[in-house]
Amino acid sequence: MDKNFELIKWNEIKIKLQKKYPQLTNADVEWRYTSQEDILSTIANKLGIAKKELREILEQD
Repeated sequence: MDKNFELIKWNEIKIKLQKKYPQLTNADVEWRYTSQEDILSTIANKLGIAKKELREILEQD
């Protein structure tokens, strides 16, 4: 996932996440975090899933 998680590709990733999980707002997926772990934690928390599960979802796409 790390190669796909570059800031350059984040727009693509966040669009996919918002399509799959419409409850995610633009503020939820906005890159304002200092690390990949921070943003994954925030999104996983919002979705009510484990960060590991979110990583698996992102790796599938």
